[in-house]
Amino acid sequence: SELATKGLINGLAQAGSRVVGVGQRGHVVYSDDQGRSWRQAKVPVSSDLVAVSFPTPQQGWAVGHDGVVLATSDAGASWTKQLDGRALGEVMLAHYKAKGEAAWIAEAERFAAQGAENPFLDVWFADDKTGFVVGAFNLILRTTDGGKRWTPWLDRTDNPQALHLYGIRGAAGDVYVVGEQGLVLRLDAAAGRFTRV
Repeated sequence: SELATKGLINGLAQAGSRVVGVGQRGHVVYSDDQGRSWRQAKVPVSSDLVAVSFPTPQQGWAVGHDGVVLATSDAGASWTKQLDGRALGEVMLAHYKAKGEAAWIAEAERFAAQGAENPFLDVWFADDKTGFVVGAFNLILRTTDGGKRWTPWLDRTDNPQALHLYGIRGAAGDVYVVGEQGLVLRLDAAAGRFTRV
């Protein structure tokens, strides 16, 4: 699209010396000259994208509306879809049925019934394998294999009201999530859950 470089950009990240921006209608743009010129990436979705993370100069992830998670291995020039809201419900149902937790099975069924309605609002990767995506209504998933498999962590947050999770970042050796109503969570790595700060 000729308008891609003029559209709304919601998220920005460094991929080595490259700058990558993600935005409306699935547009991803990148610059190799500090923003003087931009090129449009190849992207398989038209959903609005809101956040992007590059743990290495080549490997990156972007997330957005419709429960979309995209990945790149060429510094943002082309992207593949790893997850969307339709598959999310199935992932959640399989996970919580395997755990046999009735309350979480019901929550997974609710997400599955909603389909692609719920957005992911942020993404953060510690390295090229381990990362998190967070979003509306306490949506949080973790991967340890670069996004081949995503594990729901809704049951691993001190967020009983299912407040929206807006951001996730690593800082000073810890991982934090921020959300609605002043919610701040910190990862307790030993317990494998996010606890309220």
